Amino acid sequence: MTNTVSICAWIALLALTALSVGFGETRLSGVVVFVPVLAATFIKGGIVIDAFMGLRRAPLMWRAIVFAWLALVIGLIAFAFRIS
Repeated sequence: MTNTVSICAWIALLALTALSVGFGETRLSGVVVFVPVLAATFIKGGIVIDAFMGLRRAPLMWRAIVFAWLALVIGLIAFAFRIS
């Protein structure tokens, strides 16, 4: 991983975290806040998988397994939110 990729990944993670906090601090509630925060979480997970876990150049099978795990976790969180 090059230093430029690492810096860009950190900046993207910080920006997405600030976006999530900003949505959380609004007076809005429900799906209006939940969907963007969950989408930002999925994107952040993808950045961590690619940039920091070193799976960007890994075989497709390994990337697919880890991204499927991320999608499962995000899906379970969305399901739990939906039924509550």
